[in-house]
Amino acid sequence: MRISAMWLVCTSVSLCAHLSSTLSAKLYHSISQTHFGISENALISSETRSYAESLLKRRDSPGLSLAAVRRDSSEPSGWRHEFASFGIAKAGGSPVTPDSVFAIASNSKLFLAVSNGLLIHNNSLSDLQGRRLNWQTKMKDLIPGWSLMDKDAEVGSTIQDLLSHRTGMPKHEFSYKLKDGLLDNMISTFRYLRPSAEFRETFQYNNMMYSVLSYLPHILLNQSYSSYVSEHIFGPLNMAASTFSIAQAERSGCFVDGFQYDLVDTSNGKRGIKKPTLPFFMRPGDEEIMDGPGGVLTSARDLVMWASMLLNEGKHPYTNASIVPNKVIEHLAHGRSVSDGGKPGFPELGPKVYGAGQFRFSYRGREIVEHGGSVPGYKTKIARLPNDNLAIISMSNDENGYYLAESIKWRVIDDVLGLEKIDWSRRYEKVWNNTLEKAQKHTPRPKHPNVPKASLVSLANHSFGHPTYGNLKPCFVPGSALPLLEDSLSLPERSHCANFLALPPTQRLLAETDLTSPTFLIPHEVGFATHLLLRHFNGNVFNLTVVWTNWAVREQHRFKHELPGLYSSQDQSFEGDQGDLITRWPETFEVEWVDNSEGEYGLAFRGGFWGKEGPDSSSPGGTGRDGAEVWFGKVKKE
Repeated sequence: MRISAMWLVCTSVSLCAHLSSTLSAKLYHSISQTHFGISENALISSETRSYAESLLKRRDSPGLSLAAVRRDSSEPSGWRHEFASFGIAKAGGSPVTPDSVFAIASNSKLFLAVSNGLLIHNNSLSDLQGRRLNWQTKMKDLIPGWSLMDKDAEVGSTIQDLLSHRTGMPKHEFSYKLKDGLLDNMISTFRYLRPSAEFRETFQYNNMMYSVLSYLPHILLNQSYSSYVSEHIFGPLNMAASTFSIAQAERSGCFVDGFQYDLVDTSNGKRGIKKPTLPFFMRPGDEEIMDGPGGVLTSARDLVMWASMLLNEGKHPYTNASIVPNKVIEHLAHGRSVSDGGKPGFPELGPKVYGAGQFRFSYRGREIVEHGGSVPGYKTKIARLPNDNLAIISMSNDENGYYLAESIKWRVIDDVLGLEKIDWSRRYEKVWNNTLEKAQKHTPRPKHPNVPKASLVSLANHSFGHPTYGNLKPCFVPGSALPLLEDSLSLPERSHCANFLALPPTQRLLAETDLTSPTFLIPHEVGFATHLLLRHFNGNVFNLTVVWTNWAVREQHRFKHELPGLYSSQDQSFEGDQGDLITRWPETFEVEWVDNSEGEYGLAFRGGFWGKEGPDSSSPGGTGRDGAEVWFGKVKKE
C-alpha cells in the first residue's frame, strides 16, 4: 500500500498535530512556512521530493520523515524550518507527518552527551558534591561497582573515554537484559566481559558505556536520566512530542510502526516478508538500560528545534536563551577517536573522527557533524553543517531504510549548497548488493563431516552459563539429522524443551531451517535476540544464527493477525503466520563445544559474536576457552 508523498509544513490532518502546543503556535508563528506550493529557494525542493518519492517506490519502503533547518536572516524569526513527509506511518495506512514520532535510536547519544556536559558545567552541583566534575573524571570515582576485566581500563576510564568509545570493550550486544531493568545490575557484571583491544587503542562502538553514563543524574542528583533530559532539554526547547516513555509515545497516536522483514535470511538471499513490528520491540518498563544509547522517541517537528539549538551555539533559536553552554557543544563535536579505520568509503568523504555522540568529517570540502540511528524497524540520520548553517533530519520506518535515509540526506545537501548532484542511491545499492553477495559466500559444510568428540546426548543434557549473558539450555530439534552412531531416542527430553519447541514461532522458524545436520535451539531473551540456533558444521564446531521474534509479547498483549491487505503485492501469507515477526541476524557466528581432558567443558562463542571492530582490535585466536570471545561454562547445578 502506498500513500502519495505530501508536503506538510505546519498543519496536519492527524491527531499528531495537537502535540504542537498553543504556546508553540503563539511564540513561534514566524517559522518559515509554505502552504500552497514550494518556493524557488526551498531547502527541500520539488526535485528533492520527487527524488525521495522515486526511492521509496523503487525500494517499496513504507515511509520517511524529512526536515531541513537553516539560519536565514531574511526570515522574521531568523530561521527556516521545512518538512516533507512520505508514505505511511502505520500498517493501517495513516500517513507520515512532521508530528509522526520515530525511535531515533543512536541519535539519542547526543542527548546523553549533552546531559553529561550540563552536569559538568553545573556549578551548584560542584558546590554540593564538594568536587569539580569534568570530562576526565574517572568512572571508578563515580560509579559504584565499576569493574572491568582489563584493569588498565577499569582504573583509567573517564567520562570522555566512554563517550568516545575507546575503553577497549566491543559491543557485547547480545548480553543486554532489558527486562532486568536496573543499570547497577548490568554494570556489576562488566568485569566478566572480555575486551577486544587495549585501553584507548582503538575506536569500538559500545552502547553499554552510554547506558553507564545515563546513570550519572541518579548518582549525582537522585534524578532519573529521562526526567533530567526532559527538564533541561525537551522542556526548554518545547519538544512536546519527545519522550523516553514507550507508553506515552503509544498513547499519543503518533508513534509510527517500524517495518521489518519476516524470516529474512541474507545467507540464502531471502528478503523476507515486510511486516509492521507490533508492538514496538521494547515494552514499557524496559527503557532504562537503552535510554542513554538509544531511547529517545521524537518527531521531525521537535528535532528541528534541537538541530537549530546546536547550530545556534547552544541557544534557543527564537529567544536566544541559553540551553546548553557553547563550550559543551564545541567539546562534544571535537574528534577524539578515529572510526572506520580512518579510511573514507567514497572519494568525496574525508576520514571520520568521533567526539561524543557525533561523527565529524568532510564532504566535498564541507564540514559535517552527524550521527545515525538503528533499532529494529527504524533508521535515522541527523546531520548538520555548522559552517553552512544547515541541518538535515531524515527518518525511515523501514528496517532496510538506512541507505534510503542517507541518500535523501545527501540530495538535500547537494541541492541547497548548489553542488553537482550525486546519485547516492545507486552507489548504496552497489554496496548493499555486495554485502548480500558476501553474506551468501560461506564455507559449505563438508560432505562427510567429523562427528563431535563427545555424544550429542551430553550437549543436550547440560546448561551453560555466563555471568553477564545468562544461562543457555540447548534443546535438540527432533527431525534434524544425527550422526550414525547416535539415536534420537537416546536424547533426553528436557522439561522446558517440549513446550518450547512446540510454540508457533519455533515451528515457523524450523520449517524454514535446513535440518540435514544436528540442530539445537536455545532460548536466549535479551534486547536484540530471543533464540540461538546451533547447526552442526564439523567436529565440535557449530554455526550460530541469532534469532529474534515478537511472538511472546504479542501473545501477552493480545495482538491480532494483521496480514490481510497491509503488505505489498509480492508479499503473501502462509499457514501458521499470525502477524508475528521472526528475524535473523545478518551475520553467522561460530560456537565450539569444548569437552577436553583438561577439565574444560562449555561453549566457546566466536567469529565476531562479541561485535569487535577497527583494525587495531583482535580476536583471541586458538580453540577452547582461551579462544572464546564469550565463554559459557557448564552449569554445575541448575
